Amino acid sequence: MPIINMPLDLLLRLVNAGRKVIDESQVAKTLDHMGVELEELATTRAFACTCENVIDRTEAQGEPLNCPKCGCDFRERPDRLRPLGQNHVARLNLLAVRPDIFDPGGMARYMRGFLGVRTGLVEYPVAPPKLAVQVDPCLGRDESYRPNIACAVLRNVHLDNERIKLLMNLQEDLHWALGRDRKLASIGVYDLERLNGRGPAFRYRAVEPEELRFVPLGFSPADPAASLTPRDILTRHKTGVAYAHLLAKFSAYPLLTDGDGTVLSMPPIINSEATRVTMKTRQCFVDVTGLAQRTVDRALNILLSGLKEVMPELEIEAVNIDYPSGRLVTPDFTPARMSLDVQTAADTIGVALDAPALAALLERMGHGVEPPAGPRATSLSVRVPAWRNDVMHPVDLIEDAAIAFGYDKLTPRLVPTFTVGAPRAIEEHSTVARRIFTGLGFHQVMTLPLTSELAAFDKWGVPHDPRAVQIENPISSEQTICRVSLLPGVIETLAINKQYDLPQYLFEVGDCCFADPAAETGAREERYAAAAMIGTHVGFADIRAVADAFAREMNATLEFRPVSLPGFIPGRAASLHAGGEQIGSLGELHPECLEAAGLRHAVAVLELSLERLVAAAVAD
Repeated sequence: MPIINMPLDLLLRLVNAGRKVIDESQVAKTLDHMGVELEELATTRAFACTCENVIDRTEAQGEPLNCPKCGCDFRERPDRLRPLGQNHVARLNLLAVRPDIFDPGGMARYMRGFLGVRTGLVEYPVAPPKLAVQVDPCLGRDESYRPNIACAVLRNVHLDNERIKLLMNLQEDLHWALGRDRKLASIGVYDLERLNGRGPAFRYRAVEPEELRFVPLGFSPADPAASLTPRDILTRHKTGVAYAHLLAKFSAYPLLTDGDGTVLSMPPIINSEATRVTMKTRQCFVDVTGLAQRTVDRALNILLSGLKEVMPELEIEAVNIDYPSGRLVTPDFTPARMSLDVQTAADTIGVALDAPALAALLERMGHGVEPPAGPRATSLSVRVPAWRNDVMHPVDLIEDAAIAFGYDKLTPRLVPTFTVGAPRAIEEHSTVARRIFTGLGFHQVMTLPLTSELAAFDKWGVPHDPRAVQIENPISSEQTICRVSLLPGVIETLAINKQYDLPQYLFEVGDCCFADPAAETGAREERYAAAAMIGTHVGFADIRAVADAFAREMNATLEFRPVSLPGFIPGRAASLHAGGEQIGSLGELHPECLEAAGLRHAVAVLELSLERLVAAAVAD
């Protein structure tokens, strides 16, 4: 979790809004009731880089060594760093699920509602679009360069050192929280007055590595050597080197330009020096690019709403995004609508709440609630703010209501019925299986249960499993289905660790999920075990020996039948049978699979249903 330095003076000024509601002595207690963890109240020193980025440092941290914005090394260029003075801050330990309160504007909005100063849904006016961005269809190819974009125009901007620092800090915090270190989303802010925003539309396109040159942020335009190609930036610019892995697989790179061809940025790496935002900037163009439209929309909404809170005079103007499939207008502050059952909320929190009381709690948390039809209304229609990335289910609204009610006001009670717990049988068998693999010289790994069709099937040249459970609203393109096999995750782990000595033996015991109409939820989980061996002399005989030893220690009998399977070398694969049914397979991976994973040595793998193996052993 990140530590956010929240400037106290600005926060209190925004919350109090001309009348005293809270003072510094009440901040710690209020934050605690709001569910925000306060690390400490501290004094920090502020420093400014020549790129206008402002950096806060505590006494213990000392002076900054480099600029996170432009990558400048202050040990080599101490002349580019200047002190700005001291700040009194609240150091907050914030959860990544609430990036909307990472900045003073968002936190002040939350605190005002919680304290009852201004409750309900805050609405921000958005002017109709005057500018457009044309999106190159090449950006939507498989292994996409970054296909999604959301933009806005900011007018009547007034910046000083404090506001520039807030803008830069919020941008980097969103890169971490929503963007997963720029992988899923990255933000660019540009001086619109330096661009041609009147002629042809802005263009978001893919360019060849050596197609053009521009001066990246932090380089001097007066230096003839400062004009770099996209490939140069990934090898010569410090920020480019740090994030080059995000574009390593691509043959072309994303680029944002204005109507005259002036480069704004090369997402997600670096902005252009020509579009640098300074304290003289009065109009800004903002973009968020990424892998999923929901992510870029949320990031843009959080950024704009936070800035609007700090700069009330700010005017937000929409932008037309022209995709090959149609037009989208961003930003979109339209709230999501949810229905919340009143009795379910009351029972979950453990207090007696009627519809008006529950509506008041939700409005204190910043939600809009349609007036309930009297105290006996059974449900509420709730409008969720467009900057709340964490509210995806009615239970999230119940959590908000519980925070507004106050956890300190809940009366602790013992559960009415006491029971004695016992481990599930499959868990005990899983423990035994893990001990067996460990005894055979394998190391355990734990991979993610969510994956994608690309990672689970396409990458290995195997057909899609119709039993795969689809995620209705995936948070990213990398997590669209529940896994139906442990092997892709284990093999991916081998690929990640290919720089280490061979041989390597890995195993995993975990659940796979399958669509099942007969199950209560429409899906069922089944415990599987998988193992993989990589080395210069690894082959079918080795993994066969592991399977024999594993079955023997599990008091089970395995039958091996030759079979031809996708992803395996013909003649070096077998299906595993126990109790008269097929429960798994083993064999040597095909060279095409090894190449897809970036592996250069033979790999032998084993996977079986642990549940069905145990059932067969019990039946015997």
